[in-house]
Amino acid sequence: MRKVFFGFAVLQLVAVLAQFYLATFGAFETPHPAPGDPNAAINYHAMNGTMVIPLVSLLTTVVALIARAGGKVAGLSILPFVLVAVQLFVIFPLAEIAGATETATTTASLVVMGFHALDGVAILAVAVVVVRRARALVKGAPVAAPSGAHVAA
Repeated sequence: MRKVFFGFAVLQLVAVLAQFYLATFGAFETPHPAPGDPNAAINYHAMNGTMVIPLVSLLTTVVALIARAGGKVAGLSILPFVLVAVQLFVIFPLAEIAGATETATTTASLVVMGFHALDGVAILAVAVVVVRRARALVKGAPVAAPSGAHVAA
């Protein structure tokens, strides 16, 4: 089951890497589509970020729990889901409060939207750590003992 967990961790990392690619894919579309255009290339970025990454994060967490990967690893596995929720329910609403609309931005809203990219980098970092921990579990490394605990030889 730990190999399955490793597979899901890699899938999560691939989805996150695809998110960065899709952001650029949409950002450089020319001519720029009208706001809200259902055929805009940036919609792939939005779909991956709001549907694929959260779903893969949830599945990776469930598999981590079944594989008995440990509470910290399971917590890290769900963190991309949580960070996506921060984007959707904290960063974007704050940008609107700061003056962002579909057709215009303010300096304050751009400052807030900068955190969208930083949150994405945090999601990437977490996905890399989950893959590393999953790989260690597959290789037979023991689940880390709580600090201060002694392992009997």
